[in-house]
Amino acid sequence: MNRNTTYTAPIDEFITVSDVQRYLKISQSAAYSLTHAKDFPVFRLGNSIRIPKAAFFAWVALKPSIPACVADQMRTSA
Repeated sequence: MNRNTTYTAPIDEFITVSDVQRYLKISQSAAYSLTHAKDFPVFRLGNSIRIPKAAFFAWVALKPSIPACVADQMRTSA
């Protein structure tokens, strides 16, 4: 690929932390904690956090339980 070539992904290929929060029905802090999990698909650019939609749904399909970082957040916010 040419160094000057840019790729512009359609905006609907990514979701936000708020989208993750609503989809999983978790708190905002739990959703942000999830973005720090080693196996969670996340793209960071400065202060912006975006999650590739296809990777997120693949990640959800492979998870048999709530990740510990989210479970901890749910316990502390209850």
